[in-house]
Amino acid sequence: MEKTFIQKIKEFTLRKRILIPLGLIVVIWGGYKLMHMNDAAKNTTTDFAKTVDLKQTVLATGQVTSNTDLKLSFNGSGIVTSVRVKVGDVVRKGQILATLDQGTVGASLTSARGAVAAAKAKYDKILSGASNEEIIISTIALDNANRDLQNIKLTQDTLVQNAYNNLLNSYPEAVPSSNTQNYTPLVISGNYSGGKEGDIKISVYQTGNGLYFSTSGLVSGSGTLNTSSPQQIGNSGLYIALPATGSVTINDWTVSIPNKKASNYLTNYNAYQSALKTQSAALATASAVIDQRTAELALKKSQARPADIDLAKADILQAQGQFEQASAVYENTILRAPADGTITSLDIKIGELAVPQKEVMILQDIKNMYLEANINEANIANVKLGATVSVNFDAFGVDKVFTGVITEVDPSSTVVSGVVNYKIKSTIEQVPGLRPGMTANMTILIAEKAGAIVVPSRALITKDTGKIIRIVTDTKKKTYKEVPVTTGLEGDGGLVDVTSGISNGEEFVLLIKQ
Repeated sequence: MEKTFIQKIKEFTLRKRILIPLGLIVVIWGGYKLMHMNDAAKNTTTDFAKTVDLKQTVLATGQVTSNTDLKLSFNGSGIVTSVRVKVGDVVRKGQILATLDQGTVGASLTSARGAVAAAKAKYDKILSGASNEEIIISTIALDNANRDLQNIKLTQDTLVQNAYNNLLNSYPEAVPSSNTQNYTPLVISGNYSGGKEGDIKISVYQTGNGLYFSTSGLVSGSGTLNTSSPQQIGNSGLYIALPATGSVTINDWTVSIPNKKASNYLTNYNAYQSALKTQSAALATASAVIDQRTAELALKKSQARPADIDLAKADILQAQGQFEQASAVYENTILRAPADGTITSLDIKIGELAVPQKEVMILQDIKNMYLEANINEANIANVKLGATVSVNFDAFGVDKVFTGVITEVDPSSTVVSGVVNYKIKSTIEQVPGLRPGMTANMTILIAEKAGAIVVPSRALITKDTGKIIRIVTDTKKKTYKEVPVTTGLEGDGGLVDVTSGISNGEEFVLLIKQ
């Protein structure tokens, strides 16, 4: 373009036969260059690097859900004779909410109860070696002792197993097999479910596709290693991931089950030993009570024939079976609260004909609610348990913001309108007026960095050698130089954390209009 401009000046002077001084030509040429530079500056948009607290979030629309959300109905049919609650009533577990006509079933229950009493009276009469009152008391005492033993055994077995599982899960940790002292550990998470003690050997190795690991010992398996997506260690229930630095310098690691160096190991070990001792003592005490009750009953029955006693027992069992059947039919005429909560819907009136399994009222626990939302598959990998959630509700306006924490991420997907989603659950603080079914606008915090030096993502240019940014060298002329940069977190609003290549307050080219 410069050559064309000079040629035009020469042609003009020759055609008009005008001699233009050389100095005038220089002035004209300088003015042209100046205008060209001013145009370039006007077409260049710049900005300045700034330091902010950068956040990366995921948005979701959820719904308020109650921990208890039960649609109640009768198991049998009949005319409704009583409705003992109204919408808004707080009820307790087992409380009678409504009843059906009980005429026929009530009579059957009374008859069955009488049959049980008769069978027991016959049994008492056979036991002539002791008074009826003493025999009944001894029988009940033995039954209670046997029932207590079974309950104690179930309870103690559960407590011992839980204590042992806690012991095995004493803060699992990967340590170098070579006993190296200074290292950045692999991240071990999850809950060990193998039920065995021993070591999990982990070997880390590099391939052309990145870092991989393989395991041996208690479990076997293999997988990739990265910082963002923990990988399952075989079928152990544990997961492995790279540390935040994204690299490791040690190849061979050991995860000991249990981790005897964990800060909670001694506490868990003592708890397990205590559970074993408590179990042994509790079972011994309960067995001793049974032996004592058995001996007492045998002593009082000593004058009766064993065959007669057994027959009387069978009659009692048969009568009790009939009584339990009559009780079950009777209970079908009663609607009880299966849990504590609040009646939030009522669709039944006295005198109506109730139909089995047809919803007549809804019981919800409005004091213990949580949020449910669907996250698409593009974002679910970033949503972690414990992530902070900011929430506002359509019912209260966007200015009122509440907080919660992610408590559950479903491992299986659901398809909504052809889109693959994963359901998440979040806690929510107590909010006056909050009701099940309300719409919740959720902002889930995925990552954050305080004091990050950020630039808009559109200011970065990707080349074969990596990403560069155009640093302004002359503020007035808008000239610049290309500088390679290293980036980190990509946050909200299109901002990118630049970890090297630019300083806070440094001017850069944002856009050049063509």
